[in-house]
Amino acid sequence: MNSPIANETGRRGVRKRTDDNSVSRGRGKAAAAASVEVDQGAGGSLVQQAIRAVGNYMRDNGLRPGDTLPGEKYFGDELGVSRAVMREAFGALGALQIIDIARGRKPKVSHVDGSLFATSIVHGFNTSQISILDVWEVRKTVELRATEMAATARTDQELKEIQDIVEAIAMHMDDPDLVSQYNAEFHYAIARASHNVLFAQILASFAPITRIATRAAWKACTTKAMKQAQVTRHKAIVRAIARKDAVAATDAMRQLFDDAIRENWSRLAAHRFSFDPFFDQGQRPALKA
Repeated sequence: MNSPIANETGRRGVRKRTDDNSVSRGRGKAAAAASVEVDQGAGGSLVQQAIRAVGNYMRDNGLRPGDTLPGEKYFGDELGVSRAVMREAFGALGALQIIDIARGRKPKVSHVDGSLFATSIVHGFNTSQISILDVWEVRKTVELRATEMAATARTDQELKEIQDIVEAIAMHMDDPDLVSQYNAEFHYAIARASHNVLFAQILASFAPITRIATRAAWKACTTKAMKQAQVTRHKAIVRAIARKDAVAATDAMRQLFDDAIRENWSRLAAHRFSFDPFFDQGQRPALKA
């Protein structure tokens, strides 16, 4: 017959094993829950995961600007998420200009667009995080290299476009509004002629500030001789690009920046500019054929 002590010892052992198993199962459940939380944190929200999935689809399938993407239903079925999630994901990608979405049409891959960067820069300027000097320093650094590359990489058509823009500046030199628009296009056209898409997008992103600052500087040119001097500096750049003389083109662009800073800097630095965060590019006459 078993003794009471032996029976109690046995019962304690069973209880201990049961308790240990319960603790073990509890720890396992806690670990599993923690693992799910980590995975969810790493993966982000369902919308973020959907955005990432669309981006991965474009990359993995080698899509290019203008190529068509499957619709919300396709991605929703593939990911096991609702149409509402995909609608929000597509809306975010459209706002970021990664895809082009229009009612009644399939989404398409967008071209790189510097306008989002422009909005960010204007916001930084309006909230005193960025100064005119900051913009000019970056512009000068980028444009010197872009001009050097454009001098040797430009096509005849790109050269003609740059020449036509400078002629438009000369033709409308008494109109600061038009000059500011053509001047922004002049610098953008040179950046495009470098055949480095990032140079072009960086210059496009500076267009709102460039145009308003140029308009202010041009209004300070109170005589015809002062305006003509500005046109001459632009033409010197074009002549060097036409000759495919990278050194001369770069020197001429550097001179344009240095003269602009020397002649206008104190006025521009003291001026309180206000920029529309959703800058309207405005209208101007088409370039002559």
